[in-house]
Amino acid sequence: MNRLLLVDDDVELAEMLRDYLAQEGFAVTLAHDGEAGAQEALSGQYALIVLDVMMPRASGVEVLGRVRAHISTPIIMLTAKGEEEDKVRGLKLGADDYVTKPFGVGELLARVDAA
Repeated sequence: MNRLLLVDDDVELAEMLRDYLAQEGFAVTLAHDGEAGAQEALSGQYALIVLDVMMPRASGVEVLGRVRAHISTPIIMLTAKGEEEDKVRGLKLGADDYVTKPFGVGELLARVDAA
């Protein structure tokens, strides 16, 4: 089973995504703030990280930088920040993909599978 870390402060959305991804065969761990997400990500036990940008305690961009300095696990940014400059910044900082909210769950699953 593929282990996936989902870091998003929207608890309802995160739980819904966890349930959906679990039906697709993923073991999903949730973190609801940037600090908890960074600590969990740095454990190195995940095949993929899905990371929100706007979160308490550390932004997704900060977490991305910290994680990329230590591990090469694929990271998909999941965020409401959909301007081109936001996408370019995330990708240049090391994100492997960038999905903007609102999004279709099927699209996210396809991107997870591709990563």
